Amino acid sequence: MALITLPWAAFVIEGTYNALPLSGSVSAASDLWEGFLGEVGVAAFQGLIVGAVTGLVFKMATNLLKWFILIEFALLKWLESRGIVAVDWERITLGMVDIGIDATAQSQSILVSISEMGTFGLGFFAGFAAVERFKPK
Repeated sequence: MALITLPWAAFVIEGTYNALPLSGSVSAASDLWEGFLGEVGVAAFQGLIVGAVTGLVFKMATNLLKWFILIEFALLKWLESRGIVAVDWERITLGMVDIGIDATAQSQSILVSISEMGTFGLGFFAGFAAVERFKPK
């Protein structure tokens, strides 16, 4: 049995011919649709993985940063109480408020950029939210 490849015959099954005409436009449209769905699925899955990894890294980084700042302020307070250093707490506080405003503006622009990326952004947020939702307390 031979496989015949003609424009009007797609395959041979047990000696009978499939004589349905193959439309190039229908085939191209279905290939395009399948390719699009595949790309969207891959982008969403990649976004989910990157979001989950980012959520885990973010969780670890915030814990490290929290302890670093706590130890830093405790050390500064201890050094100030011993008279080793003089700390201008008002100036430190004002500096942190300004940095916080800049960080907020920067994080908003990053969030806007990520959300504009479509399915990757949606997958990213889903992965990040999953890590935040199911993290141990």
